Formats: sequence, C-alpha cells, structure tokens
Amino acid sequence: MKNILNTTGHELLFKNIVRAENCSVFDSHGNRYLDLESGIWCMPLGHCHPDITKIISEQAGKIIHTGYCYLDPVIDQTAGKILEITKLNSGKCVFLSSGSEAVEFSVKLAKSISNKPYLLTMKNCYLSAFGTTGERCSKQWINFDWMNGQKIDEIDFGKISAFVFEPGSSMGLVGFPPNELISEITSKVRENGGMVIANEVTTGIGRTGYWFGCEHYGIVPDIVAMGKGLGNGYPVSSVAISDEIIKRIDLKSFHHSQSHQNDPLGAAVAGKVIEVIENEDLLSRSRSIGKKIKDEIDVIKFRHGKIKEVRGRGLMIAVEFEERHFYANHVFEKLIEKKIILVKRPDFEVLRLDPALTITLDDVDFFLQSMDEALTVI
Repeated sequence: MKNILNTTGHELLFKNIVRAENCSVFDSHGNRYLDLESGIWCMPLGHCHPDITKIISEQAGKIIHTGYCYLDPVIDQTAGKILEITKLNSGKCVFLSSGSEAVEFSVKLAKSISNKPYLLTMKNCYLSAFGTTGERCSKQWINFDWMNGQKIDEIDFGKISAFVFEPGSSMGLVGFPPNELISEITSKVRENGGMVIANEVTTGIGRTGYWFGCEHYGIVPDIVAMGKGLGNGYPVSSVAISDEIIKRIDLKSFHHSQSHQNDPLGAAVAGKVIEVIENEDLLSRSRSIGKKIKDEIDVIKFRHGKIKEVRGRGLMIAVEFEERHFYANHVFEKLIEKKIILVKRPDFEVLRLDPALTITLDDVDFFLQSMDEALTVI
C-alpha cells in the first residue's frame, strides 16, 4: 500500500483483502479471516448483506444524489423509520455522511437555540474526529471525570446548553456510566432548560442489544446522532430531532448545507438496514449472542486467571487483561495467527469485539476456543 497514508494509529496487517461475506473476509489467495470488528464497527448485518447490496444497486439505478431544491421521497420514508425507532415520532431528521458530522451537527444545532455557554460530556467519551466536538476545549466544554470521582455538585447546570451523552463506548474501552449518575445529570440538565443529545454513532443500530444505547438508561433524548451501523458499511449518518427542539429552531439564522446532505442513496440503505434488523429480530439476537460470549469468556477468565474484567452490552464487548503482563498483545497475536481479526486498543490491555449481529454460532465457538487456547500457552 505504497500510495496510502495510514493515520489511524493501528497497524495495517492485511493488504490484499478482496472479498467479504457476513463475518468473513478473504484475501487474494482465498484465505478466510473471521472479522470480529464488523469493519470499523459499522456493519450490524455483516459484510455484503444481500438485501443491502440489492438496495444499493436498485437505488443507484434510479437516483443517487439530489440538489438543495429537490428530494426523493425515499428520504422522507426512511426519516419516518428513524423517528419511530428513536421515539421522536413528531420530530424531523437530516441525513449526512459520517457519525462525526452527525455529532457536530447536533451540537451546532443545540448551540443555535441556547445562550448557555457550556456543553457537558463525559471525559472518557469519544464524540467526533473534528470540529468543536473533536476538540472539546475548556472554553466551551465541561468534560466530567466520573471515573475519577468528580462530583456533579461541582457543575453549574444553569450554564449547560446540552449534555452530550455517549452511552458506552468510552474511547473504545467499553465503559458504562452508572444509571443513577446519568439519570441525575439528565434531570438536572433538563430542570435548568438544557437539552440531552445522545451520541449513538457506536452504540446505536442494535449494537448494545437495543436500537440505541441510551435505552439502557431509560432516556429519550432531545437529539439523537447516529452513523456507522446505520449504513452497514455505506457512509450515511443521521440526526433525529424532537418536535420540541424543532419548534425552537430559527431557520432564518440556522443554516447547514453540504454536498451530500439528504442523499437518496444513503437514505435508501439506512431504511433497508432498519427493515432487516426488524424482520430478522436481530436486536434479540444481539442480546442473546452477546450474553453467550460474555458468559463463556467469564469461564475462560476463571480457568486461566489472566483476564481482569469482561464488559459489554449486546455485541459490544471488551476483554480487559491483568496489567503489566502484555496478555492482550499475546492473545491478539495468537488470534491473528488463527486468522481472527479484532481490535487491540493501543496502549491498553484491552481487546474489543464488535461482531455483526448476524455472526454464526460456529464462528462464535471458534473464537472462544481460540481465545482459550491462546491463554493456555502463555
């Protein structure tokens, strides 16, 4: 890959992957690798799901891109599906291209209707690759350090325009703030006239066993940003906005326009993803297979004594190893030898799994057996 600049922070291990199907990717020599990352956590339906490849072909043969003064009805149809699953039925949607754009748009919108100076989020969360949500500077953001014991009575909620909540990815380490804490923060923000924005780019579209990670907290946000799994690998994101927030927007002063805003191809793909998840009951499958993986890794943990903790909801799972022993590197290398791909978090003793909700039980068993064997030979 001499012509490609790699800025991801991850080592490029395989340079000739040419085909994929569900949780399998194949190199140019026909070797099969088990993908437990779903690409970059983007494919709840696995690689090249036939219904998704079909809708891409069909919609691309009709109209791919529209202008500012004309739209395809498929955009409104998919928006209706998104508003239904976010429980913001009377609201409105906008379609963008990436999760980072969706989160940045959400914050831009919130700031346009509030004169409060600060946005609140958790210190250990990831929001965006760019913009104010990427920088999170102290002039605009309060980064609440709940993991190190910061108290919420240190926050002046009268100055908070919005609480931007990522319900579980925690910079890829899979950490879940306590329900009581989130309930209290949400209540105080709303009591003081602030909004709640859910960043569901990583935790949404079935990844945690429900449509959205905030459902584990009993929250219906004012704004929901989603991406990644929404397009099953196709670059589309969306922001769902409650009717109450819509009524507060001054469209004479708030503008946001970009070339691929509300494209019909992305909307068509997103609509089909939602349809397949509903028809195949994949939310329930995410919960049941996630439980199986967690339970069996707990058995492996007991057997070998080298795993510190297993965290997860649905099929977003992290395995944290005991520190200072480099167990994570060892297991990662042994799994690569078995042609199993997952995420080793840089600088942490953590392996992360985000397999497709369509993963087969045979592939699950192969992974679990391979992890057990890797820990046996340390």
